[in-house]
Amino acid sequence: MAIEIGRRGKLYIKKELEYGETLTAHDSTDALRHINLAMTTDPFNRVTSPEKKSSPGAVTRFDRRVTAELGTLEALLRPSGTLNTAPECDQVLEAAFGSKSSVTLSTTVEASPSPSTTTATVASAGTLAAGDAILITRNGVRYVRILTAVDSAALTWAPALPSAPETGEAIKGCLTYKLTSALAISLAIAHYLDTFKRALVGVGINSLGLTFDANEEPKFTASGPGKEQFTGAGVPNLPAAFTTVGANPPSGLVGDLLINGTALPFKSLALTLTNGLVVRNSEYGQSKASELYRADRRSLEVTLDTFAETEATLYDLAEAGSYPSIFKQTGRTEGNIVALYLPKVDIKVPGTDDPDTEVSWSFTGTALETADGANDEVRLVLA
Repeated sequence: MAIEIGRRGKLYIKKELEYGETLTAHDSTDALRHINLAMTTDPFNRVTSPEKKSSPGAVTRFDRRVTAELGTLEALLRPSGTLNTAPECDQVLEAAFGSKSSVTLSTTVEASPSPSTTTATVASAGTLAAGDAILITRNGVRYVRILTAVDSAALTWAPALPSAPETGEAIKGCLTYKLTSALAISLAIAHYLDTFKRALVGVGINSLGLTFDANEEPKFTASGPGKEQFTGAGVPNLPAAFTTVGANPPSGLVGDLLINGTALPFKSLALTLTNGLVVRNSEYGQSKASELYRADRRSLEVTLDTFAETEATLYDLAEAGSYPSIFKQTGRTEGNIVALYLPKVDIKVPGTDDPDTEVSWSFTGTALETADGANDEVRLVLA
């Protein structure tokens, strides 16, 4: 009997049209290159009968409801390589955030009125709206920025550019993932080894982790509750191909991080989005989950590791109890850029260690909405 080798496993993910729909075949384009995967299920969740009996051992067991879970999915956060083209992990990101906008637009900066580091009038704004991301080419360097206002063809963005764009410089639309109040997007996941295959339906992304390290490529982890797992004959056949999207993702070797628009050297940045999702699995007459919904508040926790330097950029803001913005961009090549914008973050004062070598700070904080109902704690951009 052949032993299964995990490195040969193939993973396919698609968005369900309705929660926990009957498992159907995946397309080749549902492929996702991954690093690690854990799925669990208990089809019986049996308990021992509480009835009294003569001997101390267990004899009778009773069935309970089916449970299933996506324990861990880890993969590279890999852009598609082309503006406005969805990445392999598109379904996971949309299920975690709730929505996305992709504005296909290529326009240029107008001479009048004079542009500034945060504003410009363009030849055409297309369908751009506040909250969307744009890619600005300034002096040959590409910068992602988040629109804070769109007034006809007049654009306002944050954070500020290093210098005002010039007439004729390019501005393009991007793919932006955005948070929503309601969240009930579910996924179907299929994993194929050489002979063993399994599929999980009705999966909600309750937790999404994003990590950015100075010497690595961006990664994400995802987990959440599911409805039911299938194996063997219950899983559709392996798709005919494993169609991937995008080349090597950008790494921490190229990019920057801005605190209130001021550059801050950093070692690593991590975000953990927790959605408060649960499955409805407690009704009389039901043996498995029937719905996915948000039962609790959403939270977004931030960890930022830096060397102990430039105290005024962030440490002083934490001491003062202010709420700085955080913007991070990884990569400068169009189609292969990952950016994050958190407009309002409550940062804690970090402890300061005392090693023989470099002193470090590990900042932690909670990302906040700018106003009730804004759903803008974070924007994730692929440009």
